[in-house]
Amino acid sequence: MFHPGEVVDGRYVVDGVLGNGNSGEAYRVRDRRTGEHLVLKIQMPRLFEDTASYEEYGNEILNEGSVGGQLSEVPGLVLARPGGDHIKRQYVVMPDVGGRDLVDFAADEGAVSSLRTAAIIAQLCGTLGELHAREWFHRDIKAENTLIAPDGRVWLIDLGSAVRRDVAATPQGTVGYSAPEVMQGAPATVASDVFSLGCLLFKLAIMNLPYANETGLPPAPDPPFPDRLKAEIAALAPQLRAVGFRMIAWDPADRPQSADEVVGELAGLLPGPAAPPRPGREPDPVLRYWLARHQNAS
Repeated sequence: MFHPGEVVDGRYVVDGVLGNGNSGEAYRVRDRRTGEHLVLKIQMPRLFEDTASYEEYGNEILNEGSVGGQLSEVPGLVLARPGGDHIKRQYVVMPDVGGRDLVDFAADEGAVSSLRTAAIIAQLCGTLGELHAREWFHRDIKAENTLIAPDGRVWLIDLGSAVRRDVAATPQGTVGYSAPEVMQGAPATVASDVFSLGCLLFKLAIMNLPYANETGLPPAPDPPFPDRLKAEIAALAPQLRAVGFRMIAWDPADRPQSADEVVGELAGLLPGPAAPPRPGREPDPVLRYWLARHQNAS
């Protein structure tokens, strides 16, 4: 780990640690050249990996910087810029949008209300709709890869697994969120991203993933959720519950076929154009959704 005050690649001064995971370590940094405050994501230090495996991990970091340059017109993505090599570890940098990931957000809320969950999912649908229109798939939608900023805006991060339609690629994703067909080797589709988003919906709303086995394939053809969660599921707003179950349908053909379709099914739960919702506690994803949807907020 780097400590505050250390300099990465002679340019980026570390301000603080954001966290670490399978894909790398993340730091808040200041760019000595421009004065910008950024997030730097760097490959984990090498431990016992062979050279080929470690280089592959580094290529995933580099791929995120490459993808970022191709998707600059998609709103709601935190896009990485090409970085470099520091002590034989690949890195990229990206804007610092502030806020926290949805793991911490949900932990603080206890369980996110149906309305706030719907607004978060609807915001992400706006981003995914634009991504899918360009024939790209994220492939790793999960709570850890989504941020909520202080103004309530929801951002999708970590494009290291993103892939274009018809591009041959090895399966990617996170067990518990990945669609069953993807885990069995099928290519990513709109429907597989919708499945992952549905898993995120339930992770926010009842603090549980629908297919509980997070160490292997979900237990087909068993229904999602154990009996002990019946009360929590019943307490959800009916529209949220209905679209959530459609999103996590085992058969891709039974899921909503676009991000716009998901938003359409949530429309009755979300505030309409007539008047803005009363401000809620911050961060307020509901008001932010209304402003972006009905006021064309930037």
